[in-house]
Amino acid sequence: MAPVLAKAFRDSRRSIFWLALGFGLYVLFIMAFYPSIVDQSAEMDKLIKSYPKELLGMFYSGDIEDFSVSEPGGYVYTQFLLWEELILGSIVVAHAFNAVTNAERDGTLDVMLSLPVSRRRYLLARIANTTLVVLVVLASSWAVLAVSTLIWPEFDVSILRLAEGVIGTALPIMVVAGFTYALATFLPSSARFAGPLAYLFLMGSYLIYSFASALDQLKAIKPVFFFHYFNGGDVIRVGLDVGPAALLLAVTAAYIALAWWRIDRKELSV
Repeated sequence: MAPVLAKAFRDSRRSIFWLALGFGLYVLFIMAFYPSIVDQSAEMDKLIKSYPKELLGMFYSGDIEDFSVSEPGGYVYTQFLLWEELILGSIVVAHAFNAVTNAERDGTLDVMLSLPVSRRRYLLARIANTTLVVLVVLASSWAVLAVSTLIWPEFDVSILRLAEGVIGTALPIMVVAGFTYALATFLPSSARFAGPLAYLFLMGSYLIYSFASALDQLKAIKPVFFFHYFNGGDVIRVGLDVGPAALLLAVTAAYIALAWWRIDRKELSV
């Protein structure tokens, strides 16, 4: 298992570097505007609250009435963390399909399994690699935000809560990863709809949850979606709620358990 993980992580080094660099530069870019945002927060809050709440709900899933553009948690979430969550969610979908479905199609899975490694250990190693990639990228983003608190004193926020909000974003991302790994093990490699289904799970959940946050008629369905159980901005503001975090971990573990059980029964096209 360790050699498979080492190879997968080595193959991921370039993507980790460019993701960390890209997100880091973007964080510095948005933080450079933060002091002026604080200075004009009263006027901007009035302007934002004049927008239709349905529009605001697409970018902020918390209580819109309490939203302030200069509040550190809300600013980081709306300007950066939400987009990082969606981008990394898309990347872990690709990770899962590259590990199983695409590996079946190009014959590399056949080569890997000819070595003294079981299907289940191979799968767990690839899931561990996906987890490491997500954590490293999120940790690098947190580090840049932590440095930003020194560069721009106006960005006054607890470093620990910042870590909980940023690195904790791995929780919903890994739900997507677990779902996709399970999907890749249950569906044959010939199923061309598997990829769209996984992206629908990510983006469809986000879009419907955003509408549900804005429309009173749909609020009852919000708990169905995993976005309901983690909001990085709220975590930065008040700290991590252990209950929802544990639920996301449990859902991820359930998906991974399904994938682990199914991989030994899957008819590989090799």
